[in-house]
Amino acid sequence: MKALGKIAIGVALLTAAMPALAQDVVQQRGSSRSDGRAPKANTSKAKPSSSDYRPAWYDQGMAAIRDKNPGKAVELMKPLLADFEKRYAGEKRQIYCAVNAQQAKTYLDDAAKASVEAVTIEPDWCRAQYVRGYALIDLGQSDDALAAFKALTALAPRNSRYLNELGYVLADKKKYVEALGVYQRALAAVTLSPDNSVSESCTAYRGIGFAQTKLGKLGEAEKAYRACLAIDPDNDEVQGLIDDLSEERKLTV
Repeated sequence: MKALGKIAIGVALLTAAMPALAQDVVQQRGSSRSDGRAPKANTSKAKPSSSDYRPAWYDQGMAAIRDKNPGKAVELMKPLLADFEKRYAGEKRQIYCAVNAQQAKTYLDDAAKASVEAVTIEPDWCRAQYVRGYALIDLGQSDDALAAFKALTALAPRNSRYLNELGYVLADKKKYVEALGVYQRALAAVTLSPDNSVSESCTAYRGIGFAQTKLGKLGEAEKAYRACLAIDPDNDEVQGLIDDLSEERKLTV
């Protein structure tokens, strides 16, 4: 297919949606989940409309997760996801979902280089899928969570946060080689998430270290953990992981 020449259209779509964005934020889960500041829950009682994509619905979804009610979060996202899937069901171009203008431009530039027609869509869809996938993990539905994050990262292949979540699910399912590759992709993508580069980098490094440990590569694991400490020297959790590695090495000598 011919490369899509109207890159500005895709960026304009994204830019128009940017005022509706609230920052994706989650509580850190284990050694490989994403970090962030929790958003304030919205107190609106109205039900989401298929034509209303205000940040309130995502704030409510994350609030439900924090309140240990992931099932509610999944239900809140259903009408939004269904509407987006219906809206783009006939789209023949490669669809990318970007949460900032830098990501959008990168996706469209990559598509142009590959002579693939592409378009960026509103970031609301990927944010809703992210909330759904995160909630599915809390519900213990790891297969569904894995499918959700694979679909999400296919649409957002350079989003470090989404890749880190996919890595977490893969590692939890003991797919350590695959998880390692995804965490490395997440690390390479942090430049497109400048507002969260330190936390997302350390999340990726922790995931790399965890996967390398499980693969028996303790030296590589320590390198990854120390790379995190280099940019976040007060990270006591990672220092603890390094100390654990030292003890493990003593036991294997």
